Amino acid sequence: MYGVHPVTQWLQSNPAQLHVVHYDARAAHRLAPVLGLARAAGVTLHASRVEVLNALAGGARHQGIVAVASAFPYVELEQLLGAAPRLLIVADQIQDPQNLGALLRTAEGAGAGGVIIPKDGSVGVTAAVEASASGAAALVPVSRVTNAARALQVLKSNGYWSVALTPRAGVSVYDVQLPEHVVVVVGGEAGLRPLVSKQCDFVVSIPMYGRTESLNASVAAAVVVFELRRRWGTAPAARPEGPKLEGLPQDSS
Repeated sequence: MYGVHPVTQWLQSNPAQLHVVHYDARAAHRLAPVLGLARAAGVTLHASRVEVLNALAGGARHQGIVAVASAFPYVELEQLLGAAPRLLIVADQIQDPQNLGALLRTAEGAGAGGVIIPKDGSVGVTAAVEASASGAAALVPVSRVTNAARALQVLKSNGYWSVALTPRAGVSVYDVQLPEHVVVVVGGEAGLRPLVSKQCDFVVSIPMYGRTESLNASVAAAVVVFELRRRWGTAPAARPEGPKLEGLPQDSS
């Protein structure tokens, strides 16, 4: 992973995820806070040439710091259910790393209990996603499931209502009465797949006042989840009962 915010956040929340931190010695003063975190965590530091950093980051903007890390630690769906969060997000087949990264940042900022993505047809949490998430990928659990439609069925059996976002065709998100435990379901660049949409209890849209048909996935999700937070206020809701795992799609990858 690369960039000051992702590396810093992993060092603060789970430094064991990082093995080596390469940095530009010329930027050591600017990078002093994150380098200090690495030293305190016992993570190996290497002063590296810019050419080495560029190669490690694949030419992306790395801000003078690149970390060699373990594979992203996805969680199983039952772990999300065990925590019984009030809000979850399903991102169906988002293929643009920047979109997924921005969605993770939105999810963390809104206090979502996790983001669920399908194994096939969706970008995983890559270095580019980490950079776009600006550290949020270290803070919000991500579950990668084999079948998003089946995962929604499992969520429904555990007391969650699913809310699909669609351009223009749904009920206005500002008018619909939404329940207390919600899964917000947002589609990728091609929209929601029919099998996934069929599992949703509500179909909502964000009113658009110009010619643009819709917002991108992360922005649309942000509008909806923060509208939910506005309605819910600060009072906690009762949690649903513990997880019912029958038919749960497992992903051991």
